[in-house]
Amino acid sequence: MSLYLSRLQLNPRDRQAANDLRSAYSLHQTLRWAFPNAGAVPGPFPEGERLLWRDDGPQGILVQSVTRPDWAAITGRHPDYFQAEPHAKPVDLSGLQNGQQLAFRLRANVTVNRFRDGQDKQADPRTKREALRGAKEQVEWLERQGERGGFSVIGTDIAQSGNVRLYKAWGGTPMTLFAVTFEGLLRVEDPVRLPQTVQCGIGKAKALGFGLLSLARG
Repeated sequence: MSLYLSRLQLNPRDRQAANDLRSAYSLHQTLRWAFPNAGAVPGPFPEGERLLWRDDGPQGILVQSVTRPDWAAITGRHPDYFQAEPHAKPVDLSGLQNGQQLAFRLRANVTVNRFRDGQDKQADPRTKREALRGAKEQVEWLERQGERGGFSVIGTDIAQSGNVRLYKAWGGTPMTLFAVTFEGLLRVEDPVRLPQTVQCGIGKAKALGFGLLSLARG
């Protein structure tokens, strides 16, 4: 399986870029212009596409896609959007081996669905999404993701953990999501399933900068 990774450095002096740096909603819509079916108004992604991205702060924004992005489509609309010309780097995940160890980084919306205390589950089957704020719970959540996703966690540090306020480009009440950034080492348990997990992402809120599992050999 081949994917494309791009590292973007947005120019905060450009009006659109500055807006996108403040709003995950707006950034996702701008990134959409670099892919097929954008047209005058972006339509649905090509079949099989899953656009994932993560804001790594001073390191810029990491974007992963199945389709090679056309970043010139964005500069055609906003010439000063990027500080440096971005390039898409192909990454081949077909050569992973069972037992192989890889460094990883993941920013995820770490939540679970739970019934409320005293709730009649038969009368009201709805659940409430709750953030996992304890470090032990967060690591256990990641381990469960690995069991389903073809990897096991050898060791991890929690680089960041806390609420993130996401502002809409058009104003209004911001959304608050719980974010955890994991960094560590994993072991490949299923060389077929793990690339699928990387392509699809992990957890909720993928369109808002969560779920990108980036891997590095070494």
